Amino acid sequence: MKQKSKGFTLIELVVVIIVLGILAVVAAPKFINLSQDAHDASIKSTFGSFTSGVKLYHSCWLASGKSGYQVDVSCYGDGTLDSGVTGFPLGIDTTLSESGTRLQGKFCKEIWQGLLENDEYTLESHGNNTFDKSDDIIYWYSGGVLSNANTYCYYNYIADDRTKDAKNWVLKYYPNTGKTEVEKGVLSYP
Repeated sequence: MKQKSKGFTLIELVVVIIVLGILAVVAAPKFINLSQDAHDASIKSTFGSFTSGVKLYHSCWLASGKSGYQVDVSCYGDGTLDSGVTGFPLGIDTTLSESGTRLQGKFCKEIWQGLLENDEYTLESHGNNTFDKSDDIIYWYSGGVLSNANTYCYYNYIADDRTKDAKNWVLKYYPNTGKTEVEKGVLSYP
């Protein structure tokens, strides 16, 4: 009588190992990329909150019945965020804004802090050459006179990739129109 063997042959074992190896090679990049996906989701959500804050602020300004440049619009947040002449957030201490017609770099940080009531991200101005591992977002502005179409604040999220010429998520905020844009862009270091 012949005895039946139980178990795997060596060839079957090798085939199973090869199949598992192929699956690991195919699946590994997906699991490795989860960290980047988490960064992307987090900053897109925060940028979305910023955009919602701009709209809520402007609605508050409209509902107040006032027009033009306003200091300390009281119906939004803690009431310290000033508006530009078109009613969109401009900053907290805007005494140097020429009655809400000019943008300055410090205003961009004040807008961020006034619209988003959290300290989740560390902001640093673009003019500072000492970007370190604690900085999450580099901010500054382009232009100056609010009525110019190219005047905006930008917030470049560098927490996921601080290498020179890396493409990172950028939020541009145009305080004259309230428009926001989110795109991938390169931060040119000063």
